[in-house]
This record gives sequence, structure tokens and C-alpha cells, in this order.
Amino acid sequence: MPTLLARFVAVLAVFSLTAAFSTPVFADAFDDHTGYWLKKVTDDGKPVETLSMRDGSRLKSIGRGISSPCVVVTTDENNLVKAIVTWGYRKSADGEKVPVALIEKYVTYRGDRRNLTVASGKDVMLFPGFGFNFDIGQVVPKGQGGDIECTEDGSLKSVDTAKLFGLDGPATPDPEPTKYPDPNSHSGVEPTDFAGTWRVRIDGRWEGTWEIDVEDRRIYGRFISDDTKSVYEISGKITALPHNAKIKVELAQTDQEFDAFLWTKDKSAMAGTVIMADRKIGFFATREKIAAPEEK
Repeated sequence: MPTLLARFVAVLAVFSLTAAFSTPVFADAFDDHTGYWLKKVTDDGKPVETLSMRDGSRLKSIGRGISSPCVVVTTDENNLVKAIVTWGYRKSADGEKVPVALIEKYVTYRGDRRNLTVASGKDVMLFPGFGFNFDIGQVVPKGQGGDIECTEDGSLKSVDTAKLFGLDGPATPDPEPTKYPDPNSHSGVEPTDFAGTWRVRIDGRWEGTWEIDVEDRRIYGRFISDDTKSVYEISGKITALPHNAKIKVELAQTDQEFDAFLWTKDKSAMAGTVIMADRKIGFFATREKIAAPEEK
């Protein structure tokens, strides 16, 4: 049987091999489980000490396109975690089948500010005798600060003050699809043409999603960071120039102030400058495709 150190080295080497688990494409249901809903799960639910492959197979999916079970964890630092997990086997050097747990995807939200994250990641394989610290996003040896550990039979076990919950179906209500006005239903530019879901790229360094609504030339919504999965408030207004808007994103430590210009022909994109930490840089945003109206 390989030593604990040998297993730890194996953990570092297996990330390129995780395709064998056939990781599914994640739907929006995972993103919809924000810190608010995770807190309700921990307040209203009952934690379990361990979660085995059999236990996980009994849990209902949290949404379309997600076939693996979802768990919620409260860490020893009182942060909140959502994670998609699955189980399998790996062959050891001597040919023995070793049960392993795979964290397909996880996000850790701050306990004091549940719209902000402290860690996120995917494709983390845990061998028996190792744990995972969700506060720092690291595999750790047993007894070295993990929030969960992988047992000898491949089950996940909560550690010390951390708590583990299995989600039996979605914790969120079934959301109605957001219906934005069609910017191509009229000529010229109207304030509502800024409304929609936008893929945003800032200076080639940061990417994310804007979800924008407009009311009486006032802009409001949220920004979801691709990198951290944190959610930030958006506010702003449309200027006297109909295709120009001033947009502010309220980050944790600073604000981003955008001067945005909407394409006036097909209204499919906007671009401009953003000031962040007294530095002016460029940004570009493209509108996500609007669903075609249903045929009657």
C-alpha cells in the first residue's frame, strides 16, 4: 500500500487525469445557489457526519444539466461552501483499486459578506487520508486543518467544527427566466436597450457577467466575476446622449466607474473606459443572445 506521502504526490499528479470522471457541463442552477441560499440550508437543514457514494446517489439534482450531487459546508472559519461532488476509483501502483472523491466544482463565500468569495476551483481529487480546506482552497493531509476528509471507503466526512449538508434537490425557488426588452424591435436607441445580460472584458485581464435592468434611465443590476464568483452591485444612469451610460460596479475594496457607449446599429455590444483605483483602462462588452419569441 502506498505511503501517505506517496498518495499526496499522487494527488498533485492526477488533475490531468480527471477526464475519466466525465464532468458534466454546469447549468445556471449552481450559480443561483448564492450565499443567501446556502445560509438558509445551514439554518434549516440537518448536517450529516459522512456522505458516501450511496448517500450521494440518493440526492436529487439541484438543476437541469447537473447530474452529480451538491453539498453545502460551513467551514471552521464560518464561511459557506457549495460543491458538486462525485466518487470513483483509481488504481494504485500495485494495481489495487483505491476509492476517491472528486470535487468537481466549489465556491466558498465569506460568512460575514455572503456576496463575496474567498476561494473557488474545480477538479480536486481526494484520496483516503487527505482532506480539503475550503477557506484556502487546498488539499491538506488528515488532521491538518481540512473542513472535510476522504475516509478509507471514499466517503466524505466533516471535520471538527465544520458541518456537511447534502442538498436533496435545489434550495432555490424555480426562477422565472429574465425577460429583457428586444433592442431590435425599434429603430434608434432607447434607454431599455442597455438592459440585458452582457459578457464583460476589462483590459484583457478581468471577465464576468453584467445583468442589467433599466428603469426611467436608471441602471441597476449585478456583476458576477468569472474569477472569484463574487457578486457585486451595479448602479448608474443613461446620459443625455442616448447611447451613453455611466455605470458603477461596487467592488469589495474599490469601485469601477464605466463610461459606456452602446453600438447604435444592432445594439449588440458596448465599449468605453473604466476608472479603477485612479487608473483609466478600456473595456468591451457583448450582449448574450436574446431568445427568439415562441411560435404561437
